[in-house]
Amino acid sequence: MIRTAAISFAALTVAALALTGPAAAQGAEDEGWSVRLGGGALYAPTYEGDDESRLSLLPSIEVTYGDDFFASVQNGAGYRFINTPTLKVGPIGRIAFSRNENGEQNFAISGNDTGDLKGLGDVDTSLEVGGFVKYGLGGLTLSVEARQATSGHQGWVADLGASWSGRTLLSGRPLIWSAGPRARLVGDEYSEAYFGVTSAQSGASGLPVYASSGGLHSYGLGASLVAPLSRDGRSALVFVAGYDRLTGDASDSPLVQLRGSEDQASIGLFLVRHFP
Repeated sequence: MIRTAAISFAALTVAALALTGPAAAQGAEDEGWSVRLGGGALYAPTYEGDDESRLSLLPSIEVTYGDDFFASVQNGAGYRFINTPTLKVGPIGRIAFSRNENGEQNFAISGNDTGDLKGLGDVDTSLEVGGFVKYGLGGLTLSVEARQATSGHQGWVADLGASWSGRTLLSGRPLIWSAGPRARLVGDEYSEAYFGVTSAQSGASGLPVYASSGGLHSYGLGASLVAPLSRDGRSALVFVAGYDRLTGDASDSPLVQLRGSEDQASIGLFLVRHFP
């Protein structure tokens, strides 16, 4: 199985933005099945809470049916039961890949596997299921997504966001941009799985025992810039960036305080192509 757990939540979020580039450039979805293929480079922390980053080459693929169904590793799989110009509501499932204590990151092309996680054990791949609501008003979009893991970390996760988007011209060529704040709340199980340290893990890792509880987990900003490469907008170059600040028990974890950082920044460049 492909393991991408070394890429933090922030990095996965901005990488997912790259897949929406051609759709944004087109301005409308085609009817029926379609596929978006792409890939690019992402510079991001090696695990959530790390103070070191690595450059990774990431492939991406997304399958959609009209403007209702979507499925991809980055965006998850979901269906818009309510799908109006202003309101979109539906179920969603996502995969949070395992975090391995050996620090292995299959897609990395720079740096070395981290030794920070040795003795902390693996966090197995998590299947998260839940729902989402998006409300748009002009260029502003508000979003809420809540999920419960049925495996792996076994906790709940809620992502809140607001983004402002628009179009501008540069030397006669259109640019599509989006930017806004975001925040993540998590349950006790999630926080303990990734940032807690049991007595057994303390002996194996050298970190002090620590019980990590849920609550406000992080807050930050995300942005993307899409430059269509063709007149039909089916090919696009996408620049993405994000910054998140860990807070609460996650930021106080000895894993973060002694071996990492509360500040998590990511930057990437992707090439994507939409196939009808």
